[in-house]
Formats: sequence, C-alpha cells, structure tokens
Amino acid sequence: MKIWIALLKVFGYVWLTLAVLLILAGIAGTWMKGGFSAVQELLSPFNVINWLVTVITLAPGLGALAWAEKLKARKPITS
Repeated sequence: MKIWIALLKVFGYVWLTLAVLLILAGIAGTWMKGGFSAVQELLSPFNVINWLVTVITLAPGLGALAWAEKLKARKPITS
C-alpha cells in the first residue's frame, strides 16, 4: 500500500507542476500576442469557461494527492 501512496503523490506533484507551467505559458503567450488587456480579459472572474478549464486541468493532480492522503489515513499501522 505504501508504494501506491508514493506513486500517487509523485503523480500528483508532477501533474500539478506541469499543469501550472502550461497555464503560465498560456498566460505569457496571451500577454505577448494581445498585451495586458488580453490577460485581464482571460483572468476575469466573469470568464467562467477559463476557470472551468483551469479546474479541469488541475483536477487529476489534486485528486491524486487527495487519494494518497485518504489511503495514508486508512492504511493499518504495522511495525
């Protein structure tokens, strides 16, 4: 069970790192192409589609970390 916890944590952190880098690259590309006003438009709280896509992008990593914590709390204590 310990190996699954470790694998889920590694997967979660790798996924989140890559997802954040992808999101930052998208913001940088938007800035280069459309300027600051385009980034403001992209990150507007009223741009629901962008926030949904961001949550969907981050969900597998966050889910893996949550699952690892759940398994860690559930595993039997052995010496």
